Amino acid sequence: MNNNNISPELLKRYVEGQCTPEEAFQVDEWYASLSEETGNRTAFDQPRHLEKVQNEIRKLSSDGTSAEEVRTIPLQRPTLRRPTVRRPVLQRPVLQRLLRYAVAAMILLAVGVGVYHFLSQNKSFFKAGSNTIAIVNKTRQVRKHTFPDGSEAWLNPGTRITYAKDDFKADSREVSLEGEAFFEVTHDASRPFYVHGESVKVKVLGTSFNVRANKGEAEYEVSVVTGKVSVTADKGREVMLLPHQQAVFKVASGELVSEAVPDVTGKAPLWQPVSLTFTDAKLGEVVKNLEDKFDVKIRLENQNLENCRVKATFDQNRLSEILEMTMQIVDANYVMQNDEIVIRGEGCTTSE
Repeated sequence: MNNNNISPELLKRYVEGQCTPEEAFQVDEWYASLSEETGNRTAFDQPRHLEKVQNEIRKLSSDGTSAEEVRTIPLQRPTLRRPTVRRPVLQRPVLQRLLRYAVAAMILLAVGVGVYHFLSQNKSFFKAGSNTIAIVNKTRQVRKHTFPDGSEAWLNPGTRITYAKDDFKADSREVSLEGEAFFEVTHDASRPFYVHGESVKVKVLGTSFNVRANKGEAEYEVSVVTGKVSVTADKGREVMLLPHQQAVFKVASGELVSEAVPDVTGKAPLWQPVSLTFTDAKLGEVVKNLEDKFDVKIRLENQNLENCRVKATFDQNRLSEILEMTMQIVDANYVMQNDEIVIRGEGCTTSE
């Protein structure tokens, strides 16, 4: 799909639940990025516009007019001629029908203008050819993408993954990565799953692992949570990794080494699953617990957030999953700013 042509038809299919996983991801990320950039989640209510489009198309269809006819009406520019006879009086049903044309055209125009404005400001959001899918996480949150085989990748901000539909074939599954992502691969002994990073290649059958391959960094890392992973460098050296092991590729020397995942003073890496239980705990207490558990700093933008209560059990969840579920409980959202996580929301009163 061309990056300048996200169409009203795609958004309409999204509302109707007829999108492919890749298309749904693109629309989800578009909504998320748009709300973050405007700072107001209600500033551009795209689903509401699409609902209006659906209603107008449904009305016109009942009169025997197709959606294609409605779409092309605003684009037609007939030559106007001065009438030589008395103007006919339009009957009320005709006026109503023309009014519906105008309403539908205005809604479609609003959709198109909103989409064009967003894409003009985010030209690298996604770029895909007829057979290639490229996803870039332009938000400041960790985002999930589901591949055609059901495997999942959790993309850090700024991360890009690329693959073609033909890459998920009978004998293998292959994707390219630039940035950092956590993969949970659906097991398939007959089809190895390959992740191609700059200068390194990861091969698995079904497992969970984290890949950090940020362009320009001195080292690339592959860390394993479950299963068995093969990592190969450009020069042909290969290392096999088991759970709690990682491979480090040194860009300058081309050296590839395997080692245990380092224990940073008892803290878990951001991608490491942990188990936690909170029984009616204040959000401030939850934040301190997460800071102690992970090597991360978390800040509450509104002090009233500290009063919100959290009652939840997390069983082998990563930090991104814990944050997503906690944000739903306290009706807030978070953004990642370098090495700090900022939680935003209205918060709660002391009586809640």
